[in-house]
Amino acid sequence: MVELLIELSQSPLSLAMATSPWVVPTMQSIHIMAIAVVFVSVLITALRVVGVSWGGVSIRQTVDRFAPWAWTALALLALTGVILIMAEPIRELMAISFWVKMALLVALIVISARFMRTVRVNAGLADTEARGTPQMRVTAIVTVAMVVIIIFMGRFIAYDPLIWGPASPIASIYAGS
Repeated sequence: MVELLIELSQSPLSLAMATSPWVVPTMQSIHIMAIAVVFVSVLITALRVVGVSWGGVSIRQTVDRFAPWAWTALALLALTGVILIMAEPIRELMAISFWVKMALLVALIVISARFMRTVRVNAGLADTEARGTPQMRVTAIVTVAMVVIIIFMGRFIAYDPLIWGPASPIASIYAGS
């Protein structure tokens, strides 16, 4: 795998992106802004499900308002993420933090899709006075926690050998093993 990633990192496209003074910083900035949109969308929805905010607005209305923002930002995250991976494939794809982030992201997407389906089929959630069920409230809190962990894992990619020590495959690459 390392050989394939080295080859990829030496491709003309990867080298052009990695050496450009604007590609990586611009993609990282867009990536961070899209993360903020996802986080705020999830947080506001979760706070509404728990019953802490947005009184007078139904859970369904809250989801209808913020889900399109979150899904659009997620698509933008995928696009900028692929570009960032192409610019630094070894750093990204060999990082434990990256794979933890991706596993949590897949779980988050599944949980979010199931939550949206529940909101669509449950007519009671269109009522402005309705609160989420106890299970929905727990899921809302867990979802916010997952997004926070995903954010941290994304940042930890740059420090993978320091975070994970010898368990990080990047540590051995940089050590010349």
